[in-house]
Amino acid sequence: MRWRIDTDQGISIMVFCQQCGTQVGNGALFCVGCGKAVAVPTATSLAMAADVSRSGFNSSTAALVDDSRDLSEKWQQRFRAIEKAGGERARWWRWPEAKQLTAKEKRLITSNLWAFVFGPFYYLYLGMWRKAITLTLVVLMIDVILDMAGDALNFPVDHFLWIVSAVMFKQCANVDYYRKAVLKRRDWW
Repeated sequence: MRWRIDTDQGISIMVFCQQCGTQVGNGALFCVGCGKAVAVPTATSLAMAADVSRSGFNSSTAALVDDSRDLSEKWQQRFRAIEKAGGERARWWRWPEAKQLTAKEKRLITSNLWAFVFGPFYYLYLGMWRKAITLTLVVLMIDVILDMAGDALNFPVDHFLWIVSAVMFKQCANVDYYRKAVLKRRDWW
């Protein structure tokens, strides 16, 4: 990531993509131009950039700071798709920028085989125990309602109730992990 420090009107930092040079908006995690992950500025890197600015360089001097991501390529692809879908505003049921997404990007957002198979245990593995508890309770309530409706209609639903929880966890896992890993949220819902 490349930063430009403007000292004409105080210190303001503009972030540019290191790969294509496109200016990156505040809080963006991926470049809009090329899709490369953008390092989130840390307090240390901001202090270093300010020191470079105060040490006599003019305002057009760029400070280069590289932060590495600890995420696998698969998670980076998923997070890029979530960013494109609306970032923080994206949920599994609502994507503000859905028209810009390809079918592959939509699958990246809503498909997670591990979450489909292991459900709440996968959430616990990812360190999202609050969401695991919440989703498990929501799924149990849906299962009870569907079971009662099946009994009232004399239609056996017992054989496929497990699919409700599997699909719920599959749909939510990637966006929930994005909120934990990237946005540093520890939400219950």
